[in-house]
Amino acid sequence: MILYKLENLQRAHGSRTVLNIDFLEILSNAIYTLIGPNGAGKTTLLKVLAFLDRPSSGRLHFDGQLIRLNEKHLHSLRRRVVLFDQNPILFTGTVRKNVEFGLKVRKVSKEVRKQRTEEMLELVGMENFADSETRGLSGGEIKRVALARALALHPDVLLCDEPTANVDGENQEIILNTLKQINREEKTSIIFSTHYLSQGQRLADHTLLLQNGSLSDLVNENIFRVALSQPKAGKILCKLTEHLSFTLPTERVPSGTDIAKLHIDPQKIVLDPKEKDMAHGTYLNGHIFDLNQEGSRVRVGIDMGVRLTVAFSMEEYRRKQPRLGEKRELFIPYDAIVCTKSDLLQS
Repeated sequence: MILYKLENLQRAHGSRTVLNIDFLEILSNAIYTLIGPNGAGKTTLLKVLAFLDRPSSGRLHFDGQLIRLNEKHLHSLRRRVVLFDQNPILFTGTVRKNVEFGLKVRKVSKEVRKQRTEEMLELVGMENFADSETRGLSGGEIKRVALARALALHPDVLLCDEPTANVDGENQEIILNTLKQINREEKTSIIFSTHYLSQGQRLADHTLLLQNGSLSDLVNENIFRVALSQPKAGKILCKLTEHLSFTLPTERVPSGTDIAKLHIDPQKIVLDPKEKDMAHGTYLNGHIFDLNQEGSRVRVGIDMGVRLTVAFSMEEYRRKQPRLGEKRELFIPYDAIVCTKSDLLQS
């Protein structure tokens, strides 16, 4: 069953469009991961799906109904969808009071509040902290309490904005296992954003990649693990192999890591570029080792020390006429590259 359907949906802030999605369907009872660099639009999309932010144009459907953007309608939908924020705030007081807060606002009886609070704290492994003050909790423990608070509401949909950001490996494991468990046992639909592609591959049924506010289809192609260093201000050196590297602007690279994953859109790579544009991309050379036609497109394999796929339209293929064994120059524009964190969690 289709849970969300987005059609020609845009969200703009002033003259800047931060979200531009032509079409997207999200199935119910599934886990989706949303990846992309900082500024790609992940948080904006989650807020739109949580009915906390309104699209500037386009259509948003939920559970088979076109959403009317009036406050009364949105308020009723917000009772079915909960957003678990990247930096959750706990109130002063005990862990128990924090978890039952939303239930109290919804006027749930004291007995039911007590039962749900205990169940959710046990689920996230925080049952022994029920009567502890929140001010003494670690960052990971705070996230687990906030997750319990969200789940206590029994939402149909749980949206998670970077749920494992800035927590240690043990807390990451608990959070991810909790998401998997509630999806399996409660059929809760889950969409969570992350910088870690491996988390999505491990946990999610579907992966969505946002790049500059739009969906990209490069999720499983042209993925490389790179070492990062900063040779000069404003630029990060990305080392693919001992003899192959290029630079990216600092803002296109995740901070706080020296290992990352690169995703290069095969449709945005330019073969034999006519104009030099070093300010907005990088140039590499490689040998053609593979040619394959797939429908109306041709995929060309380029060996540069690592193997890269370039996708052409038939018209462009006839114009460029790539041949097996030839050495050709490539231009990879910065907007073809998504750089995300590479974590050490095992599948």
